[in-house]
Amino acid sequence: MALAANQTLYVNNLNDKINVETLKKSLREVFAAFGGIIDIIAMKSLKRRGQAWIIFKETSAATNSLKSLQGFPFYNKPMRIQFAKSKSDVVAKADGTYVERPKKIVKREDLRKGKTATPAPAPEERTIPAAAPAASRAAPAVTATQKSIQDRIGWNPNQIAGPAGGSSSAAAAPKPAAPSEPNKTLFVENLPTEATDTMLSMLFRQYPGFQEVRLIGGRGVAFVDYQNEYQAGMAMQGLQGFAMTPEVKLNLTYARK
Repeated sequence: MALAANQTLYVNNLNDKINVETLKKSLREVFAAFGGIIDIIAMKSLKRRGQAWIIFKETSAATNSLKSLQGFPFYNKPMRIQFAKSKSDVVAKADGTYVERPKKIVKREDLRKGKTATPAPAPEERTIPAAAPAASRAAPAVTATQKSIQDRIGWNPNQIAGPAGGSSSAAAAPKPAAPSEPNKTLFVENLPTEATDTMLSMLFRQYPGFQEVRLIGGRGVAFVDYQNEYQAGMAMQGLQGFAMTPEVKLNLTYARK
């Protein structure tokens, strides 16, 4: 069952090897392209690792980012995103609907049996809309619905392989100009307006030899450098036709020298 749209997104399948503060900073850089963010919640505890909650100021911003970033490769793992099951405390306090949750009481017998591990992080629970179980059930459905709108990278087993995206990108970029000679720099066109350096770096660093992204502001294009032309060719083959949003598919060529 689809969850109702709200201001809070639950994100899981995140790389749990990344430092929490670095993770939160990177999430903010990626999601802030879609609207103002009130808070990002990510935790160090084993139980909460690999997941985060993004609280937007507007529901529309949360909706747009969910549609655009579903399956987006973030630190080598595709993000799984859904709306949170319940309202975040920070939102509830703002609209006057906040009700304090009863504190969990740990019995002495549980202390002896070592059952304190799960209830320990009581303060952490206060702003979390607890959507983890639903996320694991929802992930296959998300992949299924994307098959008609997004052609993803071949290394992601949950999504359509990259070469399939080539056919869909043909209509999006019918430019029969003479192709440039293979070289280590890719020219990327059809970028959505919300694209950022961070988003593009996350995308292109999945391929070996990645060096840097140079986004040309206001023109919807970018240059991506690899160590050599062979590595650039691998990235071009894998990301040709990649849908950064349901409406926009990337067109990749070798940059002109």
